[in-house]
Amino acid sequence: MYLTALNKGKVENLVKYVKYNFLSARDFEGIEDAQESLLRWLMRRANGKISQATKRIPLEAIEEEREYLRPVRNSIYRKESVVGREDRVVDENCRISVNACHYEVPAKYRNKAVEIYKTQSMLFIFDMYTGEQVAEYVLSLIPGRIISNRSHHRKNGKTTKEMKEEVVNMFSLEEWQVFVMKNFKVYHRYVRDQCLEAMRYFGEGIEREYLEQALLFCLEHKTYSMANLSDTYSYYKRLSEAEEEDILGEMAPQLKAVSRYKREIRVSKRDLGVYKSLLSIVMGVLS
Repeated sequence: MYLTALNKGKVENLVKYVKYNFLSARDFEGIEDAQESLLRWLMRRANGKISQATKRIPLEAIEEEREYLRPVRNSIYRKESVVGREDRVVDENCRISVNACHYEVPAKYRNKAVEIYKTQSMLFIFDMYTGEQVAEYVLSLIPGRIISNRSHHRKNGKTTKEMKEEVVNMFSLEEWQVFVMKNFKVYHRYVRDQCLEAMRYFGEGIEREYLEQALLFCLEHKTYSMANLSDTYSYYKRLSEAEEEDILGEMAPQLKAVSRYKREIRVSKRDLGVYKSLLSIVMGVLS
């Protein structure tokens, strides 16, 4: 039955009305039978006949009032409920898009789905499978902003000293040791962040030749951040790859000519008569 005024008494009267006018007079074979019967009863009697309280048919009254109804806003006190949540896919940069802004989530959710719950001013992000809250933000009013949380990148199980030792031992290069020590000194307030960047940028697949060139360049120009070192490494690697492509491009005509010469080579063939005459001579000598 539709309600136009929500107060304690009317809610109790509604429950009582359904209980004594519908449930008490019927038997059901199962939940589906009860649901079907209830829907038919609502259309035929509860919402289809004139209400003695309002002197109106509820089905007609609700259609008039629907124009003035507003959706109920999400409340921070209902954030643990699955009702009102939405799915989001985390992108390659470990961010989700909400209202034209990008919010960061922990790295383990990269390219995976999470659930979000929005109120008028807050955003809550949940693990889709465990329901655990993994991030919380105040919604930004400025479109296009990227909102991040440094704690998402921190390895909370390790101390700063342990992380520094791990970074120092990543490479045995003398230049690496010098660079890392200067990095820790210059960015002493952000050592953990620098260690995390070192592990992210130089974890696997690093080619020693290009790393040495990048280290020498950064030490010479006194630029000691891990991000700058990573950019320099990528530059030298791209430069080498471009030079290889240029060399191959310059050699293309010669390689094409060699290929053409190979196609023009013809191997001479002897006539079978030569072998027959040799065979007859050999047979004559043997006889």
